[in-house]
Amino acid sequence: MDDELHPELNRGLSEEERDELEGLIKSLREDKLATGPDVSLDDIRRYVETMVEKMVRLSDMMLKFDDRIKSLYEIVRLSHKKSEAINDRITTITEYLTGKKNA
Repeated sequence: MDDELHPELNRGLSEEERDELEGLIKSLREDKLATGPDVSLDDIRRYVETMVEKMVRLSDMMLKFDDRIKSLYEIVRLSHKKSEAINDRITTITEYLTGKKNA
């Protein structure tokens, strides 16, 4: 997989958000805990702390995206509701005009 986000994921992101997300993903891929008999508990602790910090940042970013998606969903829902109301009115008018012509 490449280091850049797929173009479809870039929509709606500011340049800074995209750069931050790409940097965070890249650092998560690159950060590996050195293994072997010479790894100290402090190294492991620092690695875990670093990963926790990065996961917190990633979680914050996902929550921001979630808020945006909820807003978009609400706009689409209300637009659909409006369209249904307009369609009902058009149907009522059409039925009235059709019924009036037949009478």
